Amino acid sequence: MILRERVKKDFHIHIVDDDASVRESLKALIGGEGYGVSCYASGQNFLDHSNGVSGCVIIDLKLIDMNGLALQRALITQQAEVDVIVVSAYGDIEHAVESMRLGAVDFLEKPFDPEQLLNRLDHLAHAADAAGRLQRDARQRAALIDTLTPREKQVLSGIVEGQANKEVAADLGISARTVETHRVHIMQKLQANSLAHLVRIWLEASARKEPIAEAS
Repeated sequence: MILRERVKKDFHIHIVDDDASVRESLKALIGGEGYGVSCYASGQNFLDHSNGVSGCVIIDLKLIDMNGLALQRALITQQAEVDVIVVSAYGDIEHAVESMRLGAVDFLEKPFDPEQLLNRLDHLAHAADAAGRLQRDARQRAALIDTLTPREKQVLSGIVEGQANKEVAADLGISARTVETHRVHIMQKLQANSLAHLVRIWLEASARKEPIAEAS
């Protein structure tokens, strides 16, 4: 228990949201679990204090001064060693995919389950002690990709590019309903519980594999 508390105390959480009530509620929720928490009312406010930061930053997609994705890009430029979770009341496939491509570990749609966020933070806080397990997970996910049919791999490729079902259907010459059926099967085969989870599985697996093959 003491070790667990120490891990949380050393894993600092940064909340970037222009809504004061959201900042305070998240601070109370996360701080109550033993994490150190800092709050910022704008993207620039966080960037002004981001030199040498560590831990995890929770970024609202629509900030008062910049897009949350722009803040992610700025952190990449700074080579900030932080995990990123993007939250939004206006989530869509395009933004979810882009945030994951920029390295976000999750994309949560408001209102989200507090336990889901706390479980994610707990996983991240202990990630340094689980490097071997994460490598095994990547290998397992690469193996799951191999269970997809050639057509499912094509549909998956469109999904992770941020395409809507109709766009994937037009590219492949099939109906949007067929694309949706493939998408359901893909989610089941890859054991994905959300779009963000699906994209994360593909990104982690693709780091160990060649690009998704096209159907013959």
